[in-house]
Amino acid sequence: MTTASSHRERADVTGGDGEPPKTVLGKVGLILGAFRDNDFSLSLTELTARTGVAKATVHRLCQELVAGELLEREGSHYRLGLQLYEIGLRAPRQRTLREAARPVIENLAQSLDNAITLSVPNASELLCIENVGGHRNRARASLGGRHMQLHSTAAGKLTLAMLPDQYPLPALVPLMLRRTPRTLTAAQLPDELARIREQGYATEIEEHRPGYLAVAVPVRGSDHPYAGALSVIAPTAGSNIARLLVALTTASHTITSRLTVFEAYRAPL
Repeated sequence: MTTASSHRERADVTGGDGEPPKTVLGKVGLILGAFRDNDFSLSLTELTARTGVAKATVHRLCQELVAGELLEREGSHYRLGLQLYEIGLRAPRQRTLREAARPVIENLAQSLDNAITLSVPNASELLCIENVGGHRNRARASLGGRHMQLHSTAAGKLTLAMLPDQYPLPALVPLMLRRTPRTLTAAQLPDELARIREQGYATEIEEHRPGYLAVAVPVRGSDHPYAGALSVIAPTAGSNIARLLVALTTASHTITSRLTVFEAYRAPL
C-alpha cells in the first residue's frame, strides 16, 4: 500500500480530523509509524513534519524511545531500533506461520529458481513476512517487513479478492498508482477480483514491473480461512504460469497442513 494510505489510517485512528493524538501512546505510535519502507533514518524535523506533533514533544519522546531501545540515534537522525524487530518476531500468528512455511518456501524457491514471498494481511495493508530466493534474472521481491502493493501484485489482488470487507475498494481507488502500462485501472479491478475469487488464485503479468509476472495462491490456517498469500515472481519470458501454479498450490497445501499442526501444538490447554 502507499504511504498515503498509512497516513490516512493513522488519521482514522486519531479521530479523522488530522489532529495528532493527545495521549503519549498515540504520539509514540505516530513517531514509529512515520518510518516508511525506504527510510533508513529520519531527522527530528522530518519526524515532526510527518507526525504533526510539536517538535519539543517529538524530541522528548525520541529520547525516551532511544533509552528503551525502540529507536537508535545516529548523529542528528533516528532509526528504528533492534528491539522493535525482536518484538515483531514474537507476534504469535505471524511467527507460527513463518516457522511452518519457511522450509517449504526454501524448497520451492530452489526448485523453481525464482523469488518466493509470503505476505499477510495487516490492517489496511499487506505485509511481506518472508522472501526467499532470487531467480536467474536477479529480480527482487519485496523485502521481509515491506508492504506489498495491493492493486498491482498477485498477492495484493488475491488479498483484495479474499478479504473484501477488510479492504474496501472505495478506500483503495484514490491511492492506486499506475506502475506500468499494464497496471489495472480502477474500472478493471472489480472484474479482476471477481475472476480471482472464482478461480481461487491470482496472476499478474507485467502489471507491477516490466518483464516479470507473478502468481499467488492462498495459505489457510485452522482458524484463518485466509492466513496469507504465497506468491512466486518470475521473468515473463520463459515462464509457464500453469507449472508455477501447480508448484505453488502443492506448497500451499503443505504449509497449511504444517500450520494446522503448529497451531494445535501451541494452543492453550
